[in-house]
Amino acid sequence: MEFKVGNIKEGDHIRGKVYKVAKNEVTVDINYVTEGTIYANELTKKPIDSCAEIVNEGDEIDVIVKKIDDDQGVVLLSRLDIEAAEAFEFFQEMFNEERAFEAKVIKTNKGGLMLNSQGFDRLFMPISEIDTEYVTDLEHYVGKTMKVKAIEINRRKVVVSHKSVLKDVLKDKKREELDNINIGDVLEGEVVKTLAYGAFIRFGQVEGLLHISEISHHKVDKVEDHLKEGDKVEVKIIGADGDKRSLSMKALQKTPWEVFIETHEVGDEVTGKIVRKMQFGMLIEVSPDVVGMINRYDYSWNPRINLAGEVNVGDEVNVKILSIDEKDKKMTLSKKHLEYNPWEDVKVKIGESVSGQVKELQSNGALVEVQGVNAFLPIGEIVERRINDVSEVLKKDDVINAIVLKFDKRRWQMVISKKAHDIKEEREEFKKHLRSENKEDQSQTLGELFADKLKKFK
Repeated sequence: MEFKVGNIKEGDHIRGKVYKVAKNEVTVDINYVTEGTIYANELTKKPIDSCAEIVNEGDEIDVIVKKIDDDQGVVLLSRLDIEAAEAFEFFQEMFNEERAFEAKVIKTNKGGLMLNSQGFDRLFMPISEIDTEYVTDLEHYVGKTMKVKAIEINRRKVVVSHKSVLKDVLKDKKREELDNINIGDVLEGEVVKTLAYGAFIRFGQVEGLLHISEISHHKVDKVEDHLKEGDKVEVKIIGADGDKRSLSMKALQKTPWEVFIETHEVGDEVTGKIVRKMQFGMLIEVSPDVVGMINRYDYSWNPRINLAGEVNVGDEVNVKILSIDEKDKKMTLSKKHLEYNPWEDVKVKIGESVSGQVKELQSNGALVEVQGVNAFLPIGEIVERRINDVSEVLKKDDVINAIVLKFDKRRWQMVISKKAHDIKEEREEFKKHLRSENKEDQSQTLGELFADKLKKFK
């Protein structure tokens, strides 16, 4: 670049070429009768150890004429105002583009920190913009270089924020974490907040919601009964919607059914609580949230016993497991299979003669023990003649013979007839006498011989 010798005056903005660089001053050819000198304190406000950190020999630079002394042959130059103007252009660009830049903390004041960047030493950072958490020790930051963003700017001041940079970093980190957290992943996180409807769990920068219904397979009334802030928990990602993640603890737990069938099998005796009575049976909770069904036919071997009428919801009963359907989570139970069925060993047939002991006299008949069970002897089947009171012909502990008129093992029913047995015996006796007397006196007619006995059968 060529320079023409001309007149200059104090305050002029001129362009010159660096002629020589020393530690504390720079000599500039300004195409004047003498060179110009820039001392280090007029070259920049940036913290430097040597002017060589700012300019090199041969550089073309803009300067301002601060003082001219032709007698002494001295022209003093400065770049401070130009540097300030360049700095503001830089800060304005950073502000417009929301970009971060470096600044060095030079001191503290009552409201925050003062910083220097681009030779401008009036950058101000309020306490609230230093960190994402509240800061109490400002001296800790003096002398440190921080990445900041301009959040307010004018010709008198520039307000910067380090917190904004941290937030951007955390935001980027959060996005990276979100991209790597997928449905099905199992992660350990920390409970950061509990609410009536669930808890928020944090993994790094990402938070997910653990709904109250996903804490346990069992009903949860209060989140605080199971979780508190600061707890470390393992959860499974069960849903993703944008930045939201749905979590589950129970997805990592065995279901109540899985726990139950690990320790129980068909044939086991268990104690359960009645949770519901219905027309055809009852629901029994044999373990928390594990419910089985007991059919009304499985209450007792005795069909006349109605267990549902004898117990209430909440009562405990002992039952036996008859079947387990793991897939459909169904279980059938029985109370009667824990009891002895006396009718199982009864071996009789209708029309067969049996012997029994009278156990109880009733107004309409009697109960007679036959092969260990009670058979019913109706009052009309005791004797041939009509009686009004069973005690006229029977008493307790009598041993009688009878014929089985009806037998239903499943319904615990057996009806017998003493009268039929007696008639059968008389007929057999009649036939026996008929054969013997016929040999002794062939002249007598049958009617004459058994006139009395024939009257009974008319």
